[in-house]
Amino acid sequence: MKKLKELKLGTSTCFCGIVEEERFAPLAEAGIDCIEYSYNYAYYMMKGDFPAHCVKYSNLARRLGLEPWSIHLPFSGRLDITNENGELRAVTLITNRNLIRAAGRAGVKIAVLHPSSEPIADDRRPDRMKWSKEGISFLAAECEKAGMKLAVENLPRTCLCRTSDEMIKLLDGTGAGVVFDTNHSLTEDNVDYVNALTKAGVKILSVHISDYYRDANGVLDERHVLPGEGINDWKALLAAILKNGYDGPLMYEVPSKPQNRQEPITAAELADNMRRLRAGKI
Repeated sequence: MKKLKELKLGTSTCFCGIVEEERFAPLAEAGIDCIEYSYNYAYYMMKGDFPAHCVKYSNLARRLGLEPWSIHLPFSGRLDITNENGELRAVTLITNRNLIRAAGRAGVKIAVLHPSSEPIADDRRPDRMKWSKEGISFLAAECEKAGMKLAVENLPRTCLCRTSDEMIKLLDGTGAGVVFDTNHSLTEDNVDYVNALTKAGVKILSVHISDYYRDANGVLDERHVLPGEGINDWKALLAAILKNGYDGPLMYEVPSKPQNRQEPITAAELADNMRRLRAGKI
């Protein structure tokens, strides 16, 4: 089992924006090791044309000293592997397949997938679980062909995988693992969720690191703020993640200007928070 201090530091590109040397260079200069590509459908498939240029983008990242660790497959209410419309489900799967193939050629290791969008009514949950499992199985097989692994994300509110029981049931027999988001578990304690995955033998393949809190009305929701600015017990949570066998990067998913900030976070500030978290000081 790796020690916390041995994990690399990473950030989603939700922090820095589009693929440009000027956006990526400050991350490497600050001491960040890895990135997760995270863009919407329009950027992936049109403006950025990732299927055609992912190798070029990844070569740029590596030249600057950044490892392209993962690609967050695009998601929306329409781009959903559980969409009630079968044609849109098919479009979503083909889009994701094309991005996985491109990312595999570029040496990316992990594809991150949302198991659904929302809202999902209780009476529609069984069908949405069925379609999600079918989609996950299909994309996990595509990842294997591409030399990658598929990581399904735990999601909040009415989305699928809002509980560990649902995640374990959904992934059974699919060949996929988990990307654990530390600010998405709204009804189940984060540590309990991770421990349940470990007990069931479900592997955490990547993480999304950020913090969350209750608003002035007492509502707990995802916030994507820096660790230490919310309610997570980071020592207990990271210990549970390491006990699962996790050895990937501490991949942050914090935008440059989260909702609790007046001024943007700098790359140096982001990297400093990462180092303090890794050192057990948060």
